[in-house]
Amino acid sequence: MTSTHVTRTRALAMQGVLLGTLLVAACDPNKALDVKDIDVVQPGQINDKAALPGLRNGVLSTFQLAFSGGADLANGGHEGQVNMSGLLGDEFLNAESFPDRVSLDMRDIIPSNLSLVSLFLDLSRARATGDFASERYNALDAGAEGQSEVLSLAAYAYVLFGENYCSGVPFSRLTSTGDIEYGESQTRDQVLQTAVAKFDSAITIATAQENADLLNLARVGKARALLDLGQFSNAALAAQPVPTLFSYLIRSSSNSLRQNNGIWNYTANTPAFSVPDREGVNGLPFLSAKDPRLPVVATGQRGFDRITPFNLQEKYPDQQADVVLADGIEARLIGAEAALRAGTPGPAFATLNALRATKGLAPLTDPGSEAARADLLLRERAFWMWGTSHRLGDMRRLVRQYGRAQDTVFPTGEYHKGGEYGSDVNFPVSSDERNNPKFTGCIDRSA
Repeated sequence: MTSTHVTRTRALAMQGVLLGTLLVAACDPNKALDVKDIDVVQPGQINDKAALPGLRNGVLSTFQLAFSGGADLANGGHEGQVNMSGLLGDEFLNAESFPDRVSLDMRDIIPSNLSLVSLFLDLSRARATGDFASERYNALDAGAEGQSEVLSLAAYAYVLFGENYCSGVPFSRLTSTGDIEYGESQTRDQVLQTAVAKFDSAITIATAQENADLLNLARVGKARALLDLGQFSNAALAAQPVPTLFSYLIRSSSNSLRQNNGIWNYTANTPAFSVPDREGVNGLPFLSAKDPRLPVVATGQRGFDRITPFNLQEKYPDQQADVVLADGIEARLIGAEAALRAGTPGPAFATLNALRATKGLAPLTDPGSEAARADLLLRERAFWMWGTSHRLGDMRRLVRQYGRAQDTVFPTGEYHKGGEYGSDVNFPVSSDERNNPKFTGCIDRSA
């Protein structure tokens, strides 16, 4: 590893912390600029609990960029997990010509894909800043209210690694001296179990602080990770106390391009990602269903490539649109799925239909078979949670947990820009991780 890469890695890992700590010192410009190494905030430099709110802000900032993206390519804003997981799945269709994103949409991805290099670094930064912030809380003000939130956001980063990436993601960290402690590859289940443990800690803190919103954030996250692990009844137990009206939002802003909603940026601002209708034979009818949970307009125009018909999502209409990370609707959907898996479809459909009634949708009827019920449940999840980085994980679960053939779940056949869809069902770990001597590549690329 070159010294240049080491400096870059450290800077990326701590950039969110720097953003937060500068907010604390903003009232004194001299203090804000009094930094020995302008590239890196060393872990040992943050030794006052007055810095903790700033650390929390840094975690919120890095997670927002990694999750929903931004608009300023020149200054760190680009595609988030929502955009790119939707492109690999069936939520978005490439309507521009950037080859790295075309290969992703085609399900034919190499580890050196430049878009995925940035995507991996952003999510790694969000994970690292969340872990680091929680460590500083432990050292300076253990159990303070903000610790539950940064723990949950770190845990959600692990969930996204588990859902969207191959098995074998390594997690490195910065020590108190600023050195890199390289991590070994973790299996998908190990990553998700780490997330569960962090959510448990967040639940303990939020309970002690009597903060209902942060308690519910952690409960939904834990239930989601347990669902990914195939622990359906435990997932339902974790989700059951969450009120249906609960919602935790990842905020966007017009204050800067970096803070803009990245989903809006690649759809409404730049017609790069169209909403497909039954992409690659197996995709869902996101346009023709005319479902009120997902407003989509067939514009009659072409995308950025001047070739692909462009369907515009209107769920995120402007750069300030917030994105749901966790809510009570997801909690109810997890309960419904657990009921189906337990062989009790009656309560499951009662839950699904109660949710549908809030949107004026006709009630569902039980199709009678386990396979058809699963199709219906996963379709409901797809429409309720479109554009929130759930769909790719659900498609993988259909293969892994429900025994579906990969080519009956993912887009397949002829690709709309020529050629054929490939066979990828997740993101590879970025080739930049080859600098980690403990990492040798994905353990496997299966669902």
